[in-house]
Amino acid sequence: MKRTLSDWLSWQETLHLTEIDLGLERIGKVAHKLKLLKPDFPIITVAGTNGKGSSVALLEAILIAQGYNVGSYTSPHLIDYNERIKINAQNANEQQIIDAFEVIDKARGNISLTYFEFSTLAAILCFSQQNIDVAILEVGLGGRLDAANLWDTSLAIISSIDIDHENWLGNDRETIGIEKSGIMRKDTPVICGDPHPPKSIAKQAGKIGAKLYQLDKDFFIETDDATPNRWKWVGQNKTINLPKPNLKGRFQLNNAATVIAGLYSLKEKLPVDTDAIKQGLLSAKATGRLQIISQQPEWLLDVAHNPQAAKALAAYLANNPVSGKTYALFSMLKDKDIKQVVSIMSPAIDEWHIVPLGGTRGMTINELNQALSDQIGEAELIPHNDFKSTYQSLKNISNFKDRVVVFGSFLVVSEILQISEAEKTGLNEFSS
Repeated sequence: MKRTLSDWLSWQETLHLTEIDLGLERIGKVAHKLKLLKPDFPIITVAGTNGKGSSVALLEAILIAQGYNVGSYTSPHLIDYNERIKINAQNANEQQIIDAFEVIDKARGNISLTYFEFSTLAAILCFSQQNIDVAILEVGLGGRLDAANLWDTSLAIISSIDIDHENWLGNDRETIGIEKSGIMRKDTPVICGDPHPPKSIAKQAGKIGAKLYQLDKDFFIETDDATPNRWKWVGQNKTINLPKPNLKGRFQLNNAATVIAGLYSLKEKLPVDTDAIKQGLLSAKATGRLQIISQQPEWLLDVAHNPQAAKALAAYLANNPVSGKTYALFSMLKDKDIKQVVSIMSPAIDEWHIVPLGGTRGMTINELNQALSDQIGEAELIPHNDFKSTYQSLKNISNFKDRVVVFGSFLVVSEILQISEAEKTGLNEFSS
C-alpha cells in the first residue's frame, strides 16, 4: 500500500515500461475519465530548449503581482518533488499531491502512465481544486507529444530553440522547431523569444493559423549602457521603461520581453498593468539558474546542459569576473553534447572537478575523463567518486577570491543544493 509521497513516486517509476514515452493517448484517456480535459481556467504553455523555467517564473511573478491566483507546473524538481506543482509560488503540500495520485490511480484502470504523466495530471487536478485564475504549464520535452500539451492553450510561448534531446526531437533546429511548434493552436497567440528562430516556427504557425509574434520582429529590447539596471520593452505601439529582472544573465531580457509580449496578447482575458510587470520582474526567482548560494568564495549554480545554455553561462562569467581561480564542479548525461559544452566553457575554467552520475544515462569517471581531456587545454582535471567529497574538497581548497561553478545537469545542481541545504541545517557530516 502506498502511504507516503516517496512510496507513490517509487511505485510510479516502476509502473511504465520506459521512463520517457511520448504521446497523448494514455494521458488523454485518463484526463477524460477525470473530466479534466476542459478546465475552467486559461492555460499558458511554455516550451523551448532553454529559458522555460525562467519564463514560467517571470509569468508567475507578474500574474501574482497583478492579484491573480496562479498555478504553475515545472519539471524536473531540484530538491523536493513538491516544487513541480505550485499555487501562488508556494509548493503544493504532500497530502494534496498524494490525494491527487489516489484519484488518478483509481481512474486509470489498466492504463499505464509514466512518472511525468502522473505528475502532469496531478498538477491539473490540484489546480482545479484550488480555484486558480490561470495555469502555467512548462512543456517538459519537445512540445507536440509532451503530456503538458494535452490541453488547449490560451497562450503558447517558445523561449528558444537549440539542439538537445536528439533521440526524441531530431538533430537540427528546423526539425526541433516543428516539435516545439506542436504547442501552437489555431487563432491563439504564440510568442517566440529566439532571436534567430528556425523557419519552421513561422511555417507551422501559418499552417495552423496561430498568431505568431517574434522577438526583434514584432517586439524589441532596448538597452543603454548609461542605465545598466534599466531597459525598454518596445511593441504594440508602446514603449515601457522597466527594471532589469531579478534573474541574472543578459539572456533573461529575452525571456522577460517574450513573457511581456505574451501577457499583452492576453490582455482581454488576463489584463496586467505596468506596475505588476515591474514588480514581477524584480521578485521572480528561478532555482538553479545562475543562482549564487554563497559568497567569498562564490558558489554559482546553473543547470546549463547544452551548448546554448553553456554560451549564456560563459558570457555571464566573462561579464562578471572574479580575481581568483574558477573551479568547475561538473558532470553530464551520456545523451548530451558534452564536448561542445566543455569546449564553450573551457576558457572560463581553471580547474575541472568531475563526478560520475548514476543511472543508465549517467557518465562514468572514465567517460567524463575521456570526453574532457581533449577539450580543456592546460586546465587541471580532478576526478572524484561522489558529490559530498567533491563539495568538501572544493570548500577546502577555494579561497575568498575564487568561484566554484556547478553545472552540466539538473542532477548536478540538485545534488549540490541538497548537500548545501543539509550543511546549513546541521544535518550532515560537514557540520560541527
